[in-house]
Amino acid sequence: MESSGSVGYRCRMSEYTTKGRVGLDELEAVGHRLIVDGYVRGDSVLTPGQPIWSHTHFAELKAVYVDRPDLSSGKGFFEKLTDQFRDASDGAIQLFAELLLTNVLPLSNYLGRTKVSHVRQVLAMMANPVAVPDEIVDAVQVGAFNGGTAFGVRRWSQLQLLINFGLHVNSLGDASRDMLAEDPLAFRAALAEVPDPKEPVQRAALHYLAFPKFFRPVVNTTHRRLIRDAFASYLSGSTSNDVDVDLDEISRALEAEQNGPIDYYIDKWKSIWRPATTSVPIVDDTIAEPDDDGPIVAATEFQIADPDQELAESLHVDLDWLVRCVDLLRDRPQLIFYGPPGTGKTYIAKSLARHIVGPDNPGNVKIVQFHPAYSYEDFFEGFRPTSQGNGQVGFELKRGPMRQLTKSAREHPDQLFVLIIDEINRGNLAKIFGELYFLLEYRDEAIDLMYSPEGEEPFYLPRNVIIIATMNTADRSIALVDTAMRRRFAFVPLHPQQEPTRSMLRRWLAARKYPSRVADLHAALNAAIGDPDFQIGPSYFMRPAVHSDGGLARVWQTAIVPLLEEFHFGDHTVDITARYGLEALEKTLPANG
Repeated sequence: MESSGSVGYRCRMSEYTTKGRVGLDELEAVGHRLIVDGYVRGDSVLTPGQPIWSHTHFAELKAVYVDRPDLSSGKGFFEKLTDQFRDASDGAIQLFAELLLTNVLPLSNYLGRTKVSHVRQVLAMMANPVAVPDEIVDAVQVGAFNGGTAFGVRRWSQLQLLINFGLHVNSLGDASRDMLAEDPLAFRAALAEVPDPKEPVQRAALHYLAFPKFFRPVVNTTHRRLIRDAFASYLSGSTSNDVDVDLDEISRALEAEQNGPIDYYIDKWKSIWRPATTSVPIVDDTIAEPDDDGPIVAATEFQIADPDQELAESLHVDLDWLVRCVDLLRDRPQLIFYGPPGTGKTYIAKSLARHIVGPDNPGNVKIVQFHPAYSYEDFFEGFRPTSQGNGQVGFELKRGPMRQLTKSAREHPDQLFVLIIDEINRGNLAKIFGELYFLLEYRDEAIDLMYSPEGEEPFYLPRNVIIIATMNTADRSIALVDTAMRRRFAFVPLHPQQEPTRSMLRRWLAARKYPSRVADLHAALNAAIGDPDFQIGPSYFMRPAVHSDGGLARVWQTAIVPLLEEFHFGDHTVDITARYGLEALEKTLPANG
């Protein structure tokens, strides 16, 4: 397998400076092992010395994963894998885990713990699971590039590419396989010999992992071309037909000039190749690679960035719990926080929504509240009376908040939009959602709407629309929610006696240096209530006014006691004051607690 233009690259690999590359050396070392030890030599990264990347295991993965894809809806990625790997060998499952590691390793928009968690979920499907070595755990804590939308919604297809490439490499002779570990252009040519799936971003990521000193971590094809053209003056000659070769020469010249590595995405360099006034549409090439002379079409898929520690601390929850919520939304873009009053459901929903859309798009979040009189016409669209002039009244089709949001989402496919539905269980869900029930589960399909005029295109629910709802269990049990709705949403509990809610008040008090006594009283109150659906959430006590002189007694009498009176309405056997009064509960606590 010969590759033109590759002479000299093997001897130049060691010249690349590593100054300022915090953590990337470890990441690239693991990436190189995955390519060389794995694809080329058939060895395992997780259990060195074992021939996990063998033709036998790749063929098994092709049979159970590529040839028999699980196209069912309503199940998550790992749930489908569990079914597909039910009869698979441990070797094939471990190979898939190492391929998944290859897939997630370079991503900067995934936390290290998320990457490790995904790999471990696959390894847990083995009869005799293996561990993830510490050096791998350390290496995945950083990322080389933002994977964009492809590494979320197209992962199933990217992994098919990695499997097909493994079968192709295993079909090559020894000399050709050895060349893949030495020559970047030979490696690129071998990958190009695998026609499907296309997955251009995954291909670019593989190029980078194999030869990070030649293929820079710029995985968007359009970006690479724009960077090459913007810095073409650094070429010794004119631009060639090979963007990668040109970009390598440019990068080396810039690195020598700057005495260090170049990050093309920091403002200093990005403003040169991607100025704010550019008329060239820059989009994420995650779905299909545009032809060189063809139009660049905006992608309609999306990816949610991992939350950070700052957001977790502002919500007084563990980062792991917040990351799990984001993972649920990546898997199924509809989620309901449920629990009794005051557990922070709406506050967390709004904060998470702002994180999802990003600081530059606050208008991409819309909030509605359901109630018994709320209807499909209020929520989506319906005819409303309008003045026609001369005292005449007519009817006009008016868009509701959901219809407005989906219109914006279609117009801006590169952005995320979030609809927050507060008190979702207070409405008649079947009446409000109507035919939208179907679209919540089948985002790739389109249907005719109730009020669609004849000849109008069928409506589809864009993938960049996320729905986060809240549900008060003191109003209505989760068991009474429409079965179809429960199948379409992920449900996340927020109960005072469960994490993260259980520690929320104590964390808030500690952050503001308030005494922890109020948290002790809150715990005693909920212990006296007993019923988890009617326990009191911490947010009633998470206001500075509560901790002023007389503030606690005021909130107890004006907010807490009325809730408990409603809970025990008609039950004359309960003395509210004796059982739940502030003074009564204080007596149950240690004197200096």
